[in-house]
Amino acid sequence: MKKSRVLIALAVILALAVNVCAQDEEEEEEGRWRNFEVMMFGGFGLPMGEFSDYNDSLGAKTGLNFGMSGGYFLNDRICLGGYFHYTQFGLEEPEGLDLSDMHYKMYNAGLYLKYAFTGESNFEPYIKLSAGANFAKFATWVGPELKRMREVSYDPGLSSALSAGFVYYTSEWGGLSLEASYHFDPLQANEGDYFGQTFAIFEDLNYLRINAGVTVFFGPEE
Repeated sequence: MKKSRVLIALAVILALAVNVCAQDEEEEEEGRWRNFEVMMFGGFGLPMGEFSDYNDSLGAKTGLNFGMSGGYFLNDRICLGGYFHYTQFGLEEPEGLDLSDMHYKMYNAGLYLKYAFTGESNFEPYIKLSAGANFAKFATWVGPELKRMREVSYDPGLSSALSAGFVYYTSEWGGLSLEASYHFDPLQANEGDYFGQTFAIFEDLNYLRINAGVTVFFGPEE
């Protein structure tokens, strides 16, 4: 049910955005000054809620992430594109147990829809909606008595995020960017296999990503 509600909400928001885009294209008579954007970024992730107390009290702790994205501007304000990012969280280690080589890893890929608030300032704020797939590889207790920990790959599931950020122009065709994203990834009950043993993710995942990066724009052909 949670996945169905997320998909319905994303579909409604996407439909509204497409409608806004169509209205903007009708209203704008001037040509676009940019056609494409490419962003490379890195930063850190903050687990939230039950994800920070996941896997038999071995909660996720602050980790790192990096990735890139690229999109096509439907007009000067609305951009549709794709992304890939990798996020890795460490584990809260119980006293006397060294799990420094174990992690919660997530490989996310999908599409985004961005709305930029254009103006005369060097700051260009924007909001972004993203949806795609999360390929999780999580530290998991395995073995006959569940006393060994291994990183197990789980079935891919839905990943969704709402982001807000800005680009600070350092030149006409790009600048520095800062972005904060709230992720809700309904992966509860997604399964993974380890030498015949089947495991399931116990909770949906909530986390924040804070990224800084470089954004470059490409203009229309003359």
